Amino acid sequence: MSNPVEKFFSCVGNGDVTGALELVHEKGVFEAQGPSSVPIYGTFHGREGVKRFLTILSELFDTEAFRFDKWAEMDNYVFACGYMQHRVKKTGHVFQCEWALVCKVENGLIVSYKMFEDTAALQAAYT
Repeated sequence: MSNPVEKFFSCVGNGDVTGALELVHEKGVFEAQGPSSVPIYGTFHGREGVKRFLTILSELFDTEAFRFDKWAEMDNYVFACGYMQHRVKKTGHVFQCEWALVCKVENGLIVSYKMFEDTAALQAAYT
């Protein structure tokens, strides 16, 4: 693993939240755009914000599949895309979609994280 974004996801997948947070800049910003009715959507600031983001993820979903199909790096940006499938704990409905991620990295730390997914599909599964 060469990039901190890949390491971040490896830590998250292994339940190592502390290790994941060590890869986030203290002023890092994580963004997931979508309707405010779904708690995972919004902007999360700093390591405490990212910790809250990860907590919300674990409270909302049971992850059934999460894969990376492509990675690309250019300058201080990391791009990735893949597929995910989560069961929404509140409703039991399945949310599945392809996703794309853009991260900015500085000095080996994630300073910006922007996830793009099918927000309408998640809202439908959540309600």
